[in-house]
Amino acid sequence: MKKAITLLLALTPATFLLGLLVSIQAAHANTEPGTRLQAYPSIAAQTASALTHTAYLPIVAQSQLVEARVLWISRFDWCGTPPCSRITLENLINRAADAHFNAILLQVRATGDAYYTPGLEPWSYRLSSSQTQTLGTNPGWDPLAVAIQTAHARGLELHAYVNMYSNWECNRWFPPTNTVPLHPFWSLANYQADPYNYESTWRVYSNTVSGATAMSVLSSATVPCSEYLWSSPGVQRVNEQNLAVIKDIVTRYDVDGIHMDRVRYPGAQFSVDPESQAAYTAARAVSPTLMYGDWQRNHLSEWMMRIYTETKAIKSWVKLSATVWFTYKKTAAITFPTSQGYYDYYQDSHRWITQGSLDAIAPMIYGATFNGDIAKWKALADDHVAVQGSRQVWLGIGGAITSFADINTRIEYARSIGAKGIALWSAGAIETNQYWDDLLSGPFKDVAVMP
Repeated sequence: MKKAITLLLALTPATFLLGLLVSIQAAHANTEPGTRLQAYPSIAAQTASALTHTAYLPIVAQSQLVEARVLWISRFDWCGTPPCSRITLENLINRAADAHFNAILLQVRATGDAYYTPGLEPWSYRLSSSQTQTLGTNPGWDPLAVAIQTAHARGLELHAYVNMYSNWECNRWFPPTNTVPLHPFWSLANYQADPYNYESTWRVYSNTVSGATAMSVLSSATVPCSEYLWSSPGVQRVNEQNLAVIKDIVTRYDVDGIHMDRVRYPGAQFSVDPESQAAYTAARAVSPTLMYGDWQRNHLSEWMMRIYTETKAIKSWVKLSATVWFTYKKTAAITFPTSQGYYDYYQDSHRWITQGSLDAIAPMIYGATFNGDIAKWKALADDHVAVQGSRQVWLGIGGAITSFADINTRIEYARSIGAKGIALWSAGAIETNQYWDDLLSGPFKDVAVMP
């Protein structure tokens, strides 16, 4: 991008304006909302296109407004009823561009699976059906490659959004063992088909009357599945797997960023798994007063820094961001009952932004509690923006808020306190409420460039 801008600025004003007009007209002609390719390119062609870093310079070159306008597109937004739809994915990206968003966070990893050509983990089963037996089945197209091509053609950044410690779905039994590559449920467990054997020590553990016990795939178990079957942030090979997946995506695709979600423990009672306990014992031998919760936070923060450093070493321009808990810690201004990312999930998100192991955080200040109470939303927004510094805070806003005026009020407040941007959850909610035109005619009327 920087090279392209430098080259254009070196041209005469007349040549620059002519070239810009031609590129805008070409982009408009090829990317009208609702249009799509009549013949889908092969996966190889899509991936080859995604490998090449594209410098794109659409209409945003005319704007002086700098603001991140970020839209989450989860797997449920474009793939709510499997098999996943290419047309739906393309349409959501085009509608976001029409509404003057400038960055897409597209979910490409949910539960140790891939919505892109493998890679280190198997194709998601949702790309082919609603049955887990289709895990690893090639759908015949590459969603990440298509999304990159569509977004870049419209001047949008495309960030690959990955779930970090959610390994498998609750109450779906075990993933198939015949996929290539093997699902991390099995590879992390050192699975052997003959004789049949696998380990559970990579999972989060909780204390029970019978002792420390691994989380189960079933919600009815002694340590029940909690939203997902979670892998432990304290286990070395779990973190190595996550890092390898991120580096693989950045190496093979022309993404503008990596966005991490579920970078935390599933609850305060986790994880007393044997591998974390052993690592903590070793750390306490060096620092005898070290508390276990502090070790968990420190360990997770150290991995965040390693991910940042090693990813930037591959492509320095790729942005690293994360969805973080709505409340970091209680303060005098946060008077209402709330769970806290720091204490309840061992997520030290403010450290990540202040120590420089992330370029941006997106606090998820949405859902029933915050969608209906703007005073609570503002209190949390203030607390997160206070640590922004030279980095970025994208304040999360719920697209399911029933009055668009309340969304507009939040966007205006975010601007007034100096937030670098906002992030709307999510494309599905914006589509359901048909807020695209409200954004375009209201707070997003003028085009903005990403910080």
